Amino acid sequence: MALMPGLQINIGQQLKLTPQLQQSIKILQYSALEVQQTVEATLETNYMLEVEDDGLSEDELLGENREEPISANTELSDEQPLDINTNDKISEDLEIDCNWDEVYSDYSSGKTTQSSDDYVSAENYTSEEKSLHDHLYWQSDIYVWDENQDLVADFIIDDINDEGYLTTPLPDLLQALENQYPEIEFNLEMLETVLGIIQQFEPTGVGARSVQESLLLQLMNMQQTPYVVTARQLISEHFDWLSFHDHKRIKKLYGLNDEELTKLFKLIQSLNPRPGRDFSSTNSEIIIPDLRLKRTKEGWLVELNSDAFPRLKVNSAYIELAGTLDDTEQSKKIKEQLIEAKGLIKSIHSRGETLLKVGSFIVEKQQAFFEEGELAMQPLVLRDVAEHLNLHESTISRATNQKYIQTPRGTFELKYFFSSGVSQYGSADQSAIAIKAHIKGLIDQEDAKKPLSDSKLMELLESEKGISVARRTIAKYRESLGIPSSSERKKLNKFKL
Repeated sequence: MALMPGLQINIGQQLKLTPQLQQSIKILQYSALEVQQTVEATLETNYMLEVEDDGLSEDELLGENREEPISANTELSDEQPLDINTNDKISEDLEIDCNWDEVYSDYSSGKTTQSSDDYVSAENYTSEEKSLHDHLYWQSDIYVWDENQDLVADFIIDDINDEGYLTTPLPDLLQALENQYPEIEFNLEMLETVLGIIQQFEPTGVGARSVQESLLLQLMNMQQTPYVVTARQLISEHFDWLSFHDHKRIKKLYGLNDEELTKLFKLIQSLNPRPGRDFSSTNSEIIIPDLRLKRTKEGWLVELNSDAFPRLKVNSAYIELAGTLDDTEQSKKIKEQLIEAKGLIKSIHSRGETLLKVGSFIVEKQQAFFEEGELAMQPLVLRDVAEHLNLHESTISRATNQKYIQTPRGTFELKYFFSSGVSQYGSADQSAIAIKAHIKGLIDQEDAKKPLSDSKLMELLESEKGISVARRTIAKYRESLGIPSSSERKKLNKFKL
């Protein structure tokens, strides 16, 4: 029996990123400087948008519900409106086609197949100037990973600092992976494999755990001439000879004359000890704080910086004009520009609300840092903030990257306050930043004639600070701080004395 053609109805849910949603994501990701540049560019092309002459006052920026200082006991409300003028005369038929909550409540950072020419994946919205992380993520996206290796790659790339170095030991990253994905089996061998692949990415030398490893990675990527081979052996086996310019021993071991030694040193000096710096944004020198933190009698108060949030409004004269025009091209143009203007105002408004919530939660969790410094930094990860604010982790990532808070201790990028918890033997987790600060403090106070070994540092941390971590963790943190080993410090101190 032949099948008859017919209609079939399928019911399902699909998240569609409208132009307004796309703009909202993009504005949240922008730095304060990029927001200002976007506003200036829009003002030149959209006559429906205006900037009010007087800036927003702090009370207007915060709204009536934000007058109470933020403290450790403050409960953050999801309803914290900012009083940015969107003009009440706008008619209902021109309302924006989305709700801000729609942008993030169901949004995930997974790869999405492009379904039409008009659709642009939200993950493709980046600053015009690519950062080191953007470049590494792009390379990771086009690499064919084995099962679950892409998750490991994301963790490793996220931990690489702006100079191109991996800052957290692989065992700690392994624990973080296991905590976030308990249903997946990971091991150190997998992390080493993925790291080895990332270390083959551009820029050459990225993903290293020390200057020595970075230089070796760069040399291994070169044509293996006799000088390159010799440089690899020297850096691998006698890196301290380079540090102390022990030319005689180098010449004797490798059978070099003065001219050959000079060529060898020129080759080594051509290497880049900070491979990530080539991707530093030219805008990074201009920092406009998005938030301000100050102490009041009642506690810590988090405020929006009015300079980072321009006060925008819709030109009411053109709104009235749109109502008198017939359905003509002029009327259509006015309505299009009105929607664009309202969309930008809403996006900037919502950006402020999101940053205020995220910043307030960070201050609440890291209150001890603002009072005592790095030694009191608490473990904090993106998931903690995301779960508390009922937002996706990718939202928190965008809301903390290139967003700054001005505090009595200085101006910090919001993502500075995130630090993985280092697990101890039966005790509460400690922030990696706090442990590094303790290590640096102990080394700063050590006897120059008897520098503290990593084993001794481990003992002192446990006996004096109540911090129990493995010796290899201390070694990794010491290296990430740029502090030489105890034997190297002893040699350096001899020269100083």
